[in-house]
Amino acid sequence: MLNTRGTKLVVDLAEECKNLDLLVYVSTAYCHLKEALLQEKIYDPPADPHKIIKCCEYMEEKIVEQMTKRILMDAPNTYAYTKALAEGLVSEKMDKIPSIILRPSVIIPIWKEPIAGWTDNINGPTGILIAAGKGVLRTMWCKSNTYADFVPVDIVANAILLSTWNYVGRKDHEKRVYNLTSSAEFKVTWQEIIDIGTSLVEKVPLNGMVWYPGGSMKDSKMVHNICVFLYHTIPAYFLDAIIVLAGHKPILKRVQDRISKGFEVFEYYANNQWDFVSTNILSLRHVVSETEKDRFCIHGDDLDLHTYFEACIRSARIYVLKEMPDTLPGAIKHARR
Repeated sequence: MLNTRGTKLVVDLAEECKNLDLLVYVSTAYCHLKEALLQEKIYDPPADPHKIIKCCEYMEEKIVEQMTKRILMDAPNTYAYTKALAEGLVSEKMDKIPSIILRPSVIIPIWKEPIAGWTDNINGPTGILIAAGKGVLRTMWCKSNTYADFVPVDIVANAILLSTWNYVGRKDHEKRVYNLTSSAEFKVTWQEIIDIGTSLVEKVPLNGMVWYPGGSMKDSKMVHNICVFLYHTIPAYFLDAIIVLAGHKPILKRVQDRISKGFEVFEYYANNQWDFVSTNILSLRHVVSETEKDRFCIHGDDLDLHTYFEACIRSARIYVLKEMPDTLPGAIKHARR
């Protein structure tokens, strides 16, 4: 309940601030999942956030965990649910507190600055490219022609600054909700992401590749499950047996379990489709100077996906996997073998 209760404490604090210019709440574009087209407006929360907070505070943690599915109802996970509740806490005080709500979609590594491709986690497409690049991901249950909505983290940071300036500096108090999304302009399918990753295998391979990258996306859940057993589970047990016989602790089955756990969340989003209205944030492009347009970039006019994902993989090698550039020649030889 950190997303909800923490937001309530911040809102309570904001009410006591005598000279507050603006409270900026960063939500997510994926918190009102019943809306196939998410508008830049306030939506009702799925439940009374105050009652949910009280219930969770009074009940023991084990009981809350047992009741989670009933509490979530149609929500796929606690993150989306608690973010929707938190939006309700902010919106109910909008007439008393100067505040705006920002809804970024899936945040991905840096596009331009300060370090192209930098990230400190394996969420989103970066995690898929790493798992596939290591050879441990051979199948995905995902409609190849569907597209997700991604926004580089530096673009999100710029959008936060510009939307804050728009409210405080330009006194534009009409725009209170901003969808920080990209799919209205850039529709990148999962198949395109996989194709780009495949094209980079020989150029920027990863160290310790256990199987040459390959596999495919499956439209059928049953076919996918069969492939998981054949290409994930059996090889993991086989290689772990060799590792144990060599006197080391097994690792690949644990890796596959983590992949399976992560894909439980991913599959819901990958097999459903949402679109977003982002008129408010797009309008800010027209009220900044040419210098500010470059300094606080919120456009993708010069985005090259192939170059961007190559930077992501190179940065992931260094900052996530701790594979330094001097190991690349050896990785290229290993991949060719």
